[in-house]
Amino acid sequence: MKTSRTVRSASVLAATATLVVAPISSADAAAGECPSGYMCVWSQTGYSGTMKKISATGSYKSIGLATVESYYNNRSKRTWLHEKVDGSGDYVCLNPGARASSLSGWQDNAKAVYLATITNC
Repeated sequence: MKTSRTVRSASVLAATATLVVAPISSADAAAGECPSGYMCVWSQTGYSGTMKKISATGSYKSIGLATVESYYNNRSKRTWLHEKVDGSGDYVCLNPGARASSLSGWQDNAKAVYLATITNC
């Protein structure tokens, strides 16, 4: 009987030890500044610099930044990132929760987003 208590106590300690959570990185914390229901873009990598929050759906919305170096689609619906303000040029579909802390190519010069009402790409 005494042995089973010891084993049970060791199991509880082992289970407790696995609940330790790693610290949140500064980039994750910065991305967390994007409110739920918004598509957020930042002018610098690592979710830093000027942040733009966009929430209107159903039309192309100008980003209004010279460069887009990181983004977070903190919405429950997909978002389209477009090269040109009118939606022309290259584009990419971003599923809910999609994020990138560093962009390259045409994406770092994206000029518009389209917030869709459909869930996934």
